[in-house]
Amino acid sequence: LPPTVLFSVIGKIEDLRKAVTMDAKAPGDLVYLLGQTRDELGGSEYYAMHDKIGRNVPQVDVKSALQRYRTVNAAQEEGLLASCHDLSDGGLAVSLAETAFAGGFGMDVDLNKIPVDAGMREDKLLYSESASRLLVTVKPADQERFESLFAGQEFACIGQVSNDEYLKIVGLQGESLVRSTIGDLKEAWQSPLREM
Repeated sequence: LPPTVLFSVIGKIEDLRKAVTMDAKAPGDLVYLLGQTRDELGGSEYYAMHDKIGRNVPQVDVKSALQRYRTVNAAQEEGLLASCHDLSDGGLAVSLAETAFAGGFGMDVDLNKIPVDAGMREDKLLYSESASRLLVTVKPADQERFESLFAGQEFACIGQVSNDEYLKIVGLQGESLVRSTIGDLKEAWQSPLREM
């Protein structure tokens, strides 16, 4: 493998009770995607799986990213986030799976609720690695306050945590695109690690 740059960041948490983990916490919680999803799969895990490289590498919009991170921090301080997970290797599809199986709950997600450029295919929407995006879950009672904090920013409520064991994703034509148990998703995530 080629050399890889690794960044390690350490931060001080003033109140550990306000720390937010990635796992879905409760059925009925709302699932939000924060940030803009673009056709940016250059160098992605998805393209690597298909022996492709791509040319549209993720670009960072520093201004919107900083505003998003500061707003996430404010939401965290107010206790509005039930969970928070980055979208990096594998994009939205992987982040949804990890959030679901880490919490032991399913999710119902609709790709039509994600604002994207016209003509963006479902696979690109699911596996884009656009920078500075986050997947968060929010209790329904906190929805109004959460959305008011993010007013004027790019975000969308894309689904809900469910009380079953399935990650279900509705495609852009309203069809059932994904229906997988969280057990199968976790096994797919863990099995390559056992082969190393």
